[in-house]
Amino acid sequence: MANKNLFTSLVGKLIPPTDAINEEQAPAYAFSAKHKLAQYAATGCLNSTFYASGKDQFDQVMALCAVVEPEFIAKTAVYCREKGFMKDMPALLCAALSTRDFALLAAIFHRVIDNVKMLRNFVQIMRSGAVGRKSLGSAPKRLVQS
Repeated sequence: MANKNLFTSLVGKLIPPTDAINEEQAPAYAFSAKHKLAQYAATGCLNSTFYASGKDQFDQVMALCAVVEPEFIAKTAVYCREKGFMKDMPALLCAALSTRDFALLAAIFHRVIDNVKMLRNFVQIMRSGAVGRKSLGSAPKRLVQS
């Protein structure tokens, strides 16, 4: 067998160093805000998981929605509803979008809020005050009525 001190391989030497710490306090790689929002939208259920509570997930999503541009929020809401078949997260993203860009919300509303349960979720989120509004307001009310 060859001397391992003289003939070392490059395995592991080309990997970039970690730049973050995950929920288990282990070394990890940091994601961009868009990546985090897309990951929460595709996998987040707004319920307690092993590492995070529903409140923690909600707080993360709302913080990311404040940073990411509204076009990406709209695309993410459509994707996680149509391809991911999610229920609560797309309604939350639409509610968050209602405070940022109503024209985009109007453009995607009927693709995301496509049945009565989704409509009920959207209205419940809006009226709870969780996204910064306590009432629907006239513009979202027109979308709900249509």
